Amino acid sequence: MSLINMSQKKFILTISGHDPTCAAGMTMDVMVANKFNIHCLSVINNLTIQDAKKLHKIINVDEKFFKENLKNLTKNFKVSGIKIGALSSNKIIEETANFVKTKSKIPIIIDPIIKAGGGGLFLKKENLNLALKNLYPLATLITPNREELLGLTGFNKITDSIKKLQDLGIDKVYVTGNEINKKIVNMLFVNGEKKLEIKTTKLDKKIHGTGCALSTSILCNLISTKDLPKSCKEANKFMEKYLSNSLTTGQQEFINLNQ
Repeated sequence: MSLINMSQKKFILTISGHDPTCAAGMTMDVMVANKFNIHCLSVINNLTIQDAKKLHKIINVDEKFFKENLKNLTKNFKVSGIKIGALSSNKIIEETANFVKTKSKIPIIIDPIIKAGGGGLFLKKENLNLALKNLYPLATLITPNREELLGLTGFNKITDSIKKLQDLGIDKVYVTGNEINKKIVNMLFVNGEKKLEIKTTKLDKKIHGTGCALSTSILCNLISTKDLPKSCKEANKFMEKYLSNSLTTGQQEFINLNQ
């Protein structure tokens, strides 16, 4: 059996939660990174009780444990990029923001998850306000779907929401899941201007974990290409490939990465 030289591997770090279905959250980030031959380190900030139907309970990890984990991992591994997923407490949001400020030279992709796909909130209003003020402006890119974008801003139009985020210092936004004429239109906005539009066929099924997979795919592409529009395009191709043959549990569809 041949040994893998890990010194030749690239590393990313995911700061996310644990989904016990393993179809989203930290587990999905790790699986997607593996498809790009990238090793994904992980720091879990919350544990959940959830299934295909609902998010039942969230348990936030101790912030000192969280902070120590971040410090230890990044002391021992050279991280090329960071993906941030579901956060669910002000203390963790603050610790994450403080950590990200020390990593300004590498790409930071944030998937601003407000609620679980099956229902149940990760971010309450006070958490969301803190993240909008202290964390999201530090991102290279945030990747909300249309519903999340409108939830972040309180507006009912994408253009108004993009302007609100820009006013908050959040200048790069990739909006997904916008339905126009039975097509899904994903759009990249930079400094308030639409720089990219990608149209895809709307699927007649709801697949768990797509936001996690997309944002991690963008990061994996970005640390190689250094080109944000190209990374979004390549991530979209990646998603189309693996969503076309999803797995069904009888209750929910999961992304099938075993192709």
